[in-house]
Formats: sequence, structure tokens, C-alpha cells
Amino acid sequence: MSLVIPYIPTPAELAECERLSARHPYPAQDPTHTLSTGIPAPAPQAFPAAPSYPAPVQGVPGQPPPRPPLAQFVLTAEQLAALVIPPRPALLDQWLCQGDLGYIYAPRGVGKTWLAMALPVAISCRRPLGLWAAGDPSPSSSGALPSDEAPDAPPAPDHIPVLYIDGEMALKHTQYRARGLDLSKVHHLHHEHLFEKNSTCLNIGETEDRQRITALILQQGYQVVILDNLSSLASGVDENKGMDYEPLANWLLDLRRRKITVIVIHHAGRNGLMRGHSKREDACAWIIELRDARQESDPGAKFVSHFAKPSRNTGDPLPDLLWHFTTDKVSGITDIQCELAINSEYDQFIQHVCEGVTAQVDIAEMMGKHRGCVSKWATRALNEGRISGSPRRLLPPAKCAKTSVHANDEDDDSRAEFRDDD
Repeated sequence: MSLVIPYIPTPAELAECERLSARHPYPAQDPTHTLSTGIPAPAPQAFPAAPSYPAPVQGVPGQPPPRPPLAQFVLTAEQLAALVIPPRPALLDQWLCQGDLGYIYAPRGVGKTWLAMALPVAISCRRPLGLWAAGDPSPSSSGALPSDEAPDAPPAPDHIPVLYIDGEMALKHTQYRARGLDLSKVHHLHHEHLFEKNSTCLNIGETEDRQRITALILQQGYQVVILDNLSSLASGVDENKGMDYEPLANWLLDLRRRKITVIVIHHAGRNGLMRGHSKREDACAWIIELRDARQESDPGAKFVSHFAKPSRNTGDPLPDLLWHFTTDKVSGITDIQCELAINSEYDQFIQHVCEGVTAQVDIAEMMGKHRGCVSKWATRALNEGRISGSPRRLLPPAKCAKTSVHANDEDDDSRAEFRDDD
């Protein structure tokens, strides 16, 4: 077997190799390629390096494009001061304006739906309602042209498009009340009609139905939406959990940003306050509470409207109003009587007790009064016999007229056409 002797170049041969490599360098294949000196060979550059710019954000196929950077939307103090912001038109008196989110709540049977269905009549036709004045006139009727509207734009409609979404009342009752109140300009999305035609129902607790309603609003150009009521339209949402209400709150805020006025009808809890988590009150412009004022001999629905949260549009609290809705059984026309509700705070305290609020702390929160003041009213009312129970648990007296719940009327279809309670 022959012995293999490795070849070892001489120093002269190495020098000649280095000289030839300098004249014809080997291309660098990767960072580890070196010459005999051990120094990485530089990569050849056929063209000068291009200036570096931030790479554009690439969208994912099948998904919406990414949102742009926020720097271009930041306003300086000077830019904010120079902005020309058109005023929001008033839809009813001065407390209800375009883009408002508001709530109307009351115990069952007081008359929430009567007021909820009377509001779109006044809003759509720009008419007064009770002692509430009419909203701003339409630009076409006043001859004025909005600053953000082009001169060749089509004239604004004489009426305001209103959509009434009903998730609870029987379709027959809705038809009866709509005729009595003359809702000729109002459109209805009714749960019974939807089920009969499509075998589906609405649930604003689901993303798909919220998107369907938003698409309907934008396609038809509705400017006011009334949701009657929150409990029946939002199934599967825990009212006492703020996180469950988050998707609904974001949806309502989206409608508000689109300048859509939303009025939500809701129920009162056993403590007399609006039922559910207080988080829903954060973004709303106003809250109206309805207090039962009907006596045994009073026909129809009779209640007092009270701004539990004063309107942000006025700043000052508006006076309480006494409403009385009665429907003529022959003609079917509904008459609305409205006057100032002259009740002292002491009488309001007694009314809360008669409506079933038993804790002084709850009444103090509802009325915005100090607990000491409510405690004095409780002691006085107990001594006068206007309430019963004890300071720890306030109860209505036996003679207290409380007719806010009419169980027989709620289930009696034979009297449905002439029923005036909620």
C-alpha cells in the first residue's frame, strides 16, 4: 500500500496565489466565505443601495385593509380652535338633538311604549309633543342651506326618517296604537312580522344582527332609531355584567358617530332605578324616568316624565311633566294631555315608596338627595301615616294607590285593542 503525502504549498506559491486573487476576486457566496487572509470578502454591489423607507403595511387577503397611522389625525391646539363644526340640529325641543343616545325607563305597565311611540310622530313631522317644542325646521322649508352641503345637493326631506324596532309587543297592538297616534311617517321593524315572513328574529346581542340593522339604517337613510325594548331585543346578555354590554355599547357609539339618534326603551328594577349595569349610562346624552301617576279612576296611561340624567344639550334640568294618554274606543284616536307636574320633593319621596322602593339609600340615589334628608322624610311620613314599615324597610300604606302593574290587562287579549297601559 502506497503512502499518500499531502501537498504543502511553499511561501512563494502562496504569495503568487494572493496576487492572482487580488486581480480576480472570488465572489462571496455567503458571510462565511473567506480568502486565505481569513477576512470575509465583501459582497459585490451592481447598483447603489436604495434609500430606506418604512415598508407599507401589507393587508391580509380576505380581511379588511389595515388602519392607517394616527399621526395624520392629531390636531394641534391651533387646528382645533380653527375647526368649523356645524351645530347639531334639534329634533325635539332643545334636549333631543341629532346623534343623541338616550334611555327611557319605567316599571312595567306605566306607559313606556306610549311615550316611545309618540316621540317618533313629533320627531318625524317636526311637531311639538306636549310641552316640548318642535325641533329645528328642515333646511328646505327655512330656505337655509347647511354649511356642509353642496349648493347642487338634493333638498332635505320634509320629514325625518324614523325606524321603530319592536321586539316585544303584539303586532295587533302596535297597529292599533300606530293608528291612534298617526304614525304615518314612521317605519316599523317588528319581531312578529319578521318571524312570519322569514322565521327569524332579531337579537342585538349577536354581531350579525347588529350588522344587519346598521346596514338597513345606512341603506334606507334612517336618522332616528327607537329600540323597544332592550330586554326583549338583547337575548343572552347579562344586564348586570358590564363586559357583556361592551359589544352593544360599541355598536351604539358607532351609530352615534354616524349621527344616528338612538332611543332605547328599558325596564326599571325593583329598586326603581334603570335595570342592569350602570356602565350603559356613561355614553348616553340623557335618561328619562317615568313615574306612575295613574289613580284607580283614571283611564289610559298616566305618568310623570323626569330627567334622571339631565340632557347634555341643555345642561340645566328640565321640569317634570305629567302625561295622560287616552284612546277613544269609537274613533281609535289617541289624545295626549300634558302639563307641568307640581309635586314637592317630599311627595316624590312618598311616590317612590308607593312604587315599591324600600331602601332609603336607593331613594336618595334616585332623587340625588343626601341620605340625611331622605331619613327626615321617612320619619315624617311614618309619623303622618303616609307610609308604613320602618326606617330600615319602607312600605306603602294599605290605601296607597298603585296601579303600575296590570296583570289582568297584560294577558287579556279580548281588551287588547282598548288597553292603554304599557
